[in-house]
Amino acid sequence: MPKKVPMSEKREWLRDFDEGKPAAGIAKERKHALKVIKRGIEEARAERDGAAARAEIVKDALVKHQQQLMGIIERLFQAAEVPSPDLELRREKSGALAPIPLPASRIIYTPTQGLIVDLSDENSTLWKLLKEHLTRDRIWSAVRNWKGAFIPHIMARLELKSGIKTLIEIETEFKVIDDKPANDKTAFVYPHAVNLFYIVHMRKALGISDGTNPQERMIASDEGYVRHGGGGSELAYCPGKQEQCRVALIRAFEKIPDLPERKRVIATESELRDVSNKLKRLLEDIRLMGLIPGRCRICSRISL
Repeated sequence: MPKKVPMSEKREWLRDFDEGKPAAGIAKERKHALKVIKRGIEEARAERDGAAARAEIVKDALVKHQQQLMGIIERLFQAAEVPSPDLELRREKSGALAPIPLPASRIIYTPTQGLIVDLSDENSTLWKLLKEHLTRDRIWSAVRNWKGAFIPHIMARLELKSGIKTLIEIETEFKVIDDKPANDKTAFVYPHAVNLFYIVHMRKALGISDGTNPQERMIASDEGYVRHGGGGSELAYCPGKQEQCRVALIRAFEKIPDLPERKRVIATESELRDVSNKLKRLLEDIRLMGLIPGRCRICSRISL
């Protein structure tokens, strides 16, 4: 029975062959039959090509895995933005706060936790794998701090909007209601007045230029309405008292800077911006590296 040639020797034959030695010369030098040498070279070449193909497959799988994880980093970076002053805050008919959509996240109310930041990836398998990669990374405490600052800021915005509504009702002595009453003579203020005043003052509070100036554009119409501009949105309906209502709305608008809720918006926004920037700097470091350091269970399986 012919002696079995080890694969290590066949690799040497292939190396010699690739360097230009003819198979016959290798056979003479190694003292093997020519057909044995040729068969051994083919086996060594098949092994090498298989290893290269496997390496390419592993490389592609690891690249795809890294891209998926980097996608979470990108979405988390988007989520870390301070929300726009125009962010819509509304309540359901039940009175509960409606979900607030944000980039790569949302604010929702839960009976057990109250308002929470719900990140789009947080309950995914990829999120768990990212945590395996970055087990002791500062990014996780930065995410917790960011969430911890986000909710108080949203609450401050809600309180400011509620405070503006109360102020309008006190100054005008009319209720803010969603639907026009059946009695056409009942005076009331539209929710749009609250939204308009809120957005303008939110922009000013956050240092964003705004030239709306509703107090200069409010007009009392002969039909009993107070409008924002000649053909603009209706702010109030108060037949026979439209001019007094207009003046009262202007007075309410000009008192908003003194509301404690507005000061709280500014303070919580400053804190949120600070922790958001810290989180984004950590995320930016990972983005600049172009890869997620560390390993997870998927990396281990791919590399087997």
